[in-house]
Parts: sequence; structure tokens; C-alpha cells
Amino acid sequence: MKLIRLMIVTVAAMLPVMVGCAPQASDGVDFAKGFGVDVGFKAVDMCQNVSPEIHVRNVPPETKKLNLKVLDFDFGTEIFNQDIGFETTNNGLYIDGANATIPKGSLYGPGQMPCPKETPKAMGVQVRALDAKDRELANVSVTRKVDPEP
Repeated sequence: MKLIRLMIVTVAAMLPVMVGCAPQASDGVDFAKGFGVDVGFKAVDMCQNVSPEIHVRNVPPETKKLNLKVLDFDFGTEIFNQDIGFETTNNGLYIDGANATIPKGSLYGPGQMPCPKETPKAMGVQVRALDAKDRELANVSVTRKVDPEP
């Protein structure tokens, strides 16, 4: 019994240290790498099945492509899932150093954007930075509530 109590106390004492060692991420930012994403969903665009403009910052230097997913959390569906080449030139993406902008309407995919006509929609974007061998360098997600247009 004493051994079990000692083990519980030891694990409880180590928990903050273990949690502190894990990569810290928040809504839209991977604090360990500074990799971040911001997205501006608009109901009027969603109702026309137009993908949102997406801003990605602090892309790791070894990145050769970005994998972008747009998710509808209300229905658990993946709307867009696309790899976009990340080159050092301005072909394809709007690139400014380690930052990139994916223009509105440039993603395509298997699904249809939901139209928030009467109720808000829960939407998400996941961005993964991949190297030349498709190994993940960084991963970040952001969720947004999209309200109907007035």
C-alpha cells in the first residue's frame, strides 16, 4: 500500500515536468516551432464552395510542400485535402520568406463547403509542412466558428 502511494505521489510530482517537455500547441500555433496558420472563413464564400484564404507563417526551411486540409467538424468530413509545392520562387503560392498565403478559392477537394444559412458552423484547417521525402516537419491546426451572414 505504501509503495502504491509512493508511486502515485512520484507520478503526480513528475507530471508538470513531463507536460512541460511535450511540444506546446495552441489554436493555430505550434509554439515549439513557431509554425502558425490563420484562416478567414466567410459564410458567403462557403455557400459558393470557395475555399478560404489561408496564411501560414514560419514555415520550416526544409519544407518542400504544405499539406492542407479543410474540415467540417459538424459533420466530421474532410472537404479539401491538397498538397501544395512550397518553392523559393513565387510560383503557385504567395511566398514572403518563411511565410505563405494560399489564395481564396485555390483549394479543391472531394467535399462541398457547408453553407451556414441559419446556424453557425464549426470549421477547421490543418497544415502540415513536409520535406522532400514527405516527412512531417511541423503540424498545426486551427478551428473557427463561422456565423451565418446577416
